[in-house]
Amino acid sequence: MLQQIKKKKFQKDKQKQFLTKLVSSILLFGLILYTGYSIFAIVRENSKASGLTPTITPSAQNVSTTGAVSLSFVSTANLNVGSTITFAYQSGYAGTLTTANTTINTISPSSVTINSTSGFVNNVLTVASSIPSGSTVTISTSALTTPSAAANYAFSVQTSTGDYGANFQYVGQANVVQVTGFIPITLSFVIRTVADSANTNVCNLGTATSTSVASCQYRLKVTTNAKNGYTVSMQASGGLTNSSDILTNSAPGFGGTGGTNIVPGSESYGVVVTPGNLTSSGGNITTVSLFNAGLVNSVRYDYNVPTLLLAANKSNNPAAFGATTTTSLITHNLAITPGSPSGNFTQTITYTVSPSF
Repeated sequence: MLQQIKKKKFQKDKQKQFLTKLVSSILLFGLILYTGYSIFAIVRENSKASGLTPTITPSAQNVSTTGAVSLSFVSTANLNVGSTITFAYQSGYAGTLTTANTTINTISPSSVTINSTSGFVNNVLTVASSIPSGSTVTISTSALTTPSAAANYAFSVQTSTGDYGANFQYVGQANVVQVTGFIPITLSFVIRTVADSANTNVCNLGTATSTSVASCQYRLKVTTNAKNGYTVSMQASGGLTNSSDILTNSAPGFGGTGGTNIVPGSESYGVVVTPGNLTSSGGNITTVSLFNAGLVNSVRYDYNVPTLLLAANKSNNPAAFGATTTTSLITHNLAITPGSPSGNFTQTITYTVSPSF
């Protein structure tokens, strides 16, 4: 009988130990499940955090300037009432953020707590109105004055949900590189032969007869990088003369008319001015009215004061030789009668060029 009682007691103890272990196992498994879920939930919540690049407005500003500054970003998690956003900027900025001069999406934060770290002022803003995930969050303040030293200053943001990022405000153009260079001035003027093959200072009419027109030619060659072109003026020593006699001058031009059609047997001396083209696209050389009588007639050429002859409106870079289209042709014409005075006739023409840089 005693043995049976002991046996039953032993079985009950075994059952009790089994039940105890079973309950402990269930509790442990439940704790493991709960802990695992909690860890998963934490990881999942943290996975919502995102590195982002906020927008600073204005992105560039002058030194020592007071004005509105805003920072915008897109949230990746709900910012509920009571959530916090740390809005930080480098300590060179003057001014203090308050609930009166700062807003989060146009609504003042419920509180602003300021604490400074090395080189930064950290402003912890408490959200006063919920902002859904995926919304643009704009923090605006009118309290800041930019530093007096030009530099690139960092602004940063961090939310209590884990979003974070930073960007620059460029103060005083410290982010600007000024590239400079100098192009030397190009300017030359020579009087050339008709073929632009050599320099010349002579225009020889030869021996005049009453049965033909005596002519001689040369080119005015101007090279310049003056962007507004150049002008050419002429000045004569007087008319074509042998010291005692002056040959009859052609009539002046009148902007495409006037002048004199020089023909054999009728005494007349004058010049035809044929302006060339410019190498600059869209540029042109024009003859001023006094010397512009069209393509045939010669014009008077005895003005003894500097008189504007040609005007170019852009730069010109003719070839070194043979530039017959980018130079201006000057043609002197002389016709005489059998009764024209004899002798060696001369005239000196002086040309001057004025570039327009």
